[in-house]
Amino acid sequence: MNTVFFSRRHFLSASRPKLYSLLLISALLFTLLMSPSFGQTEVQDLAVVINALTHPDLNITASLSLIDLMEPNERRAVDNEILHFSNEVLQRRRAVGLAIRGHLAYIPTFNLPVTGAPSNGDSIFIVNLEAREIVGEIPIQEGATPQQVALINDEKLYVTCAAAHEVHVIDIPNRSTTKVLTGSFNKPTGITLLNGKAYVSNPAWEWDPEASKTIYYDSRVTVIDTETDIILKSIPVPTNASGIVNDGESTVIVKTTGNYNDILGHLVLIDAATDEIIKTVKLKLTPGSFALNSEKQLFIQGSWQKPGLLIYDIAAQDWIRDDDDPITNFSNDPDASVSGGLTFAPDGSLYITQPDWTGGGQDYVRVMDVMDASLLQTYHVGPGASIFAFAQVISRREDLNNDGIVNISDLVIAARFLGDQGPGIIADVNGDEVVNILDLVLIGQAL
Repeated sequence: MNTVFFSRRHFLSASRPKLYSLLLISALLFTLLMSPSFGQTEVQDLAVVINALTHPDLNITASLSLIDLMEPNERRAVDNEILHFSNEVLQRRRAVGLAIRGHLAYIPTFNLPVTGAPSNGDSIFIVNLEAREIVGEIPIQEGATPQQVALINDEKLYVTCAAAHEVHVIDIPNRSTTKVLTGSFNKPTGITLLNGKAYVSNPAWEWDPEASKTIYYDSRVTVIDTETDIILKSIPVPTNASGIVNDGESTVIVKTTGNYNDILGHLVLIDAATDEIIKTVKLKLTPGSFALNSEKQLFIQGSWQKPGLLIYDIAAQDWIRDDDDPITNFSNDPDASVSGGLTFAPDGSLYITQPDWTGGGQDYVRVMDVMDASLLQTYHVGPGASIFAFAQVISRREDLNNDGIVNISDLVIAARFLGDQGPGIIADVNGDEVVNILDLVLIGQAL
């Protein structure tokens, strides 16, 4: 009996230090996890600009610029042409779209030979906006000419492919095409996502080399179920449907541009619940770019014959400013043009891209306060600055494999480096030059 008691007491005495150690580690980890300062990350509010001009004679290739929206000095805010999509000017590599998720930008590109041959090198570049480098490339079928990207979730995206008359379904982690959707597309270009569906605009045009003119066929909007990738419906719309956006709730808005001659443009409002057309608004011009703000006010660029900004109220289905009363200049700088591409910022200000397609270097992004049409800021950017989006980049050292997602894969990578010491170790999340439990905690916290 005494022997048994002694053994039990000895076991308890020997276990007590281990128990205390476990409790201490647990308390430490709990404190770290609950501490508001532990794992704090730096946030950058950026504007991403695709400088789309390619000009072999001027040695200009498509590039990317970043604007730091937290920097008040307009010159210091711009990091111009931080990367190029090709170093070979004769490739004429085009960058034609932009979609952003987290700190990754997805940019469809292709080479377009001068000879009129099909495109080649078709792909989607993946750019890490924090590291400011191209970190991957998703190959697309040659000759498909990818146009616009829609990110369905962390693992799946759609890309419209105009020349192939297809929409390709892409597995993001594996960087490969899993499905090709066909049968309902004619030059698919724009795409927008709403309520589990993708809406694709089909301009339906074709160049006739013998007649030296463009022929326009029946335009449609194709509706796709993003869960099953099944085509649900094809909605007829007026000639040359191009731009397409949604109001985040119940309405899809399509802009048609007509044939740039005797057929003018339209706005088409589609009920996303029924996929029926609510209203078709005839325009008295050939519209340019357009953008929708949080107040459901649609800003539309007029034509070169009727320049200026028109405003249409989507909710009221009525004009705020029509083509007889456009915004023709900035209220505080009448010499600065308001023409160009349109994108609304999260704070409600309107960013206008103004590319110089001659390569003369007069490329700007101007910022308008839409309350009084005043000019707030002007940024000087790269050649052909025409594609624009916003990104909030949160420092993600926990994303060890740079796939844009913090998940179990990053923990597995970190585990391989446990105990390693020294500078520059990929798994050293907190930068203390040693990989230990604290780095694993940071990754776990970011899951």
